[in-house]
Amino acid sequence: MRILINALTLENATLLPLLMKIKIWQKYQPEIWFLGNSDFEKRIKSLRIIGKNFNLIKISHTRKIKTRLELITEGLSRNLKACLLIKNFQKLNQFDLVYSVSSVLDLILFPFFLKIKQRKIKWATVFDNTVPLIIKGNLLIRFLAWLFFQISLLLLKKADYIFVISSELKNYLLKRGFSSKKIIITGNAIESDFLKKAQPQKDFQSDALYLGRINELKGIYDLLSVLLIVKKEYPHFKLTIMGKGDIQEVKKYKNYISQKGLAKNIKFLGFKSGLTKFSFIKSSKIFLFLSHSESFGVALLEAVAAGLPAFAYNLPCYQQIYKNNEVFFFEKNDYQGIAHKIIEIFKRKAFINKRGKKLLNKYSWRKIADKEFKTFLRN
Repeated sequence: MRILINALTLENATLLPLLMKIKIWQKYQPEIWFLGNSDFEKRIKSLRIIGKNFNLIKISHTRKIKTRLELITEGLSRNLKACLLIKNFQKLNQFDLVYSVSSVLDLILFPFFLKIKQRKIKWATVFDNTVPLIIKGNLLIRFLAWLFFQISLLLLKKADYIFVISSELKNYLLKRGFSSKKIIITGNAIESDFLKKAQPQKDFQSDALYLGRINELKGIYDLLSVLLIVKKEYPHFKLTIMGKGDIQEVKKYKNYISQKGLAKNIKFLGFKSGLTKFSFIKSSKIFLFLSHSESFGVALLEAVAAGLPAFAYNLPCYQQIYKNNEVFFFEKNDYQGIAHKIIEIFKRKAFINKRGKKLLNKYSWRKIADKEFKTFLRN
């Protein structure tokens, strides 16, 4: 089987889940090709997960993507270049399947047009999130994100296999008119091998950790509201933020932190992955994840499985994952309730989540990768 993986805009993305799936696929001996730029190729090689058993269709003359607006403009430019290849690149006629790691517009435009041109090729994609129209943050960016999501849903009707991570997302697609025959629930997973191997960072310890995008919808300002209350009891309480975001949004956030007098209580680590990410998780006492909207919440599951007491809003997607009180759940904006529970945890020094650790082996990339590949072989 010859598989083309669309990596047009993935050079800055979290690649480990995709590469771990490909590593498992390799036991079936497929021929793996990527569509991406030279920066993507360098990252693949540097991670050393799938070896050298892959090929690249290179998109040249690409620009660095630093902001979400640049992702839109550069993403469209790269997709146009890729679509022009359909006529001129003969190998595109020889693939059995094109794979999209996500259903965002910049990763499904090319497969959509390839599917129109090459009707025999199968198209498989992962659908892992919805984009509600929420008036928070940059209004233009939020509206464009919602608009592009609506366009993506129209294009996805051409896909042959849509892998969803939850029954809620399957029901969402069914309500939008998708055929149930195309939708396969695979679930989600965590990087359990890295989690098991990781050791706490030397000379580093954090009272609380947030891991995720620096984005208002992720509850980053809610963290500060909680921190202001906790700080009254513990003036030197340290919150670590691990993740990245749009340059302007990060700047605005840091300015707000300074205005609230919290600069000395917060440390930014930037984006981390693999063993390094989990070593910082294991160096933290508790985990705060006050996101307002999630389809699964991988970061939360990673921290819980690592054994950290975790605090989150009571979102519907969590109900099928945490059935044995593995997470402290609260209603949105209950800053007082969250802060008081944190203070209680610190007074008792109850920093081990035994129930959470039991979830470690339940969410495996091996199961998901096998289910996906067996679906490819179905027809």
